[in-house]
Amino acid sequence: MSAAAQSSAASTSSVGNADIDLAATTFKRLHPVAYLSRFLDSSAREDGRPLAAFRDATISLGSISTADGSSFVRIGNTSCIAAVKAEIASPQLSRSRQGYLIPNVELPAVCSSKFKAGAPGPEAQVLTSRLLALLNSSNVLDRDQLCIQEGQAVWCLYLDISFICFDGNALDAAALATVAALSNTTLPKATYDPDSEVVRCSSSPADRVALQMGSIPFASSFAIFENKHLLSDPTAFEAALASSHITIALSLDPQASTQSNTEPIVTYIHQSGRLATTTSDPPSHATDQQNLQTCIDRAHARATILAALLRQAPSSSA
Repeated sequence: MSAAAQSSAASTSSVGNADIDLAATTFKRLHPVAYLSRFLDSSAREDGRPLAAFRDATISLGSISTADGSSFVRIGNTSCIAAVKAEIASPQLSRSRQGYLIPNVELPAVCSSKFKAGAPGPEAQVLTSRLLALLNSSNVLDRDQLCIQEGQAVWCLYLDISFICFDGNALDAAALATVAALSNTTLPKATYDPDSEVVRCSSSPADRVALQMGSIPFASSFAIFENKHLLSDPTAFEAALASSHITIALSLDPQASTQSNTEPIVTYIHQSGRLATTTSDPPSHATDQQNLQTCIDRAHARATILAALLRQAPSSSA
């Protein structure tokens, strides 16, 4: 075949592929449920994953040099950055030895076309509330260590999480970025002067003290599509079409070399809709309880992988 003929064939093939891509994109936009069903009924997903598979995750620490602790997390196409800033505050009267951990999640317009610029929308507020509930239920941080002087001064940790790209499972990414940033956080040595009622902090990097972490929660989310398919780690497109959702957080010891013989501790569950599934080809039925146990088993395996990633996470400050 001559060079001209080869070039013509390649051009024709390129045009053909472009037409196919355009037709698929148009069908996806006009008939999203039918489009997704064609993939899932073949036990595959649009991005090529099996139904039970999670997307790859990456973690890096110390991404922001001006913060007291920070991290960058990516799960598939979803990515966010977390930064911890410590400030001195007065404790609550009922908790005179405990400091504060105050998270705030931002979903800026740049991360997805579904979010608008301006004040935090309802999605960001709900995500912040669920993240706080997840952290409180897991007791990831003993807040007594944030005490500078009982009844007088404590550390308040402001945790800001901003999404760079949103493609589903924001809570999973936010929780992972949170625990990563906290594990990277160090606080300056602080002393309270009772005469002047002033807290003085050391400026020496050698005097900074790392936070002591307890068992760390790792979140995994799932979705049910058309009461037939149980999906792990749904994308934004899949989650928008799902009839039910569930997020499960399990707490693990991040320093343990293996979790295979450790009974998982479920510290947080948020569920909307039923989990039961029924299929006709092949005929099968799974109850809510059976699918819940399946989700817990998958979440445990996922948590083990994420704990290993956290232990091995590179630090930008290293």
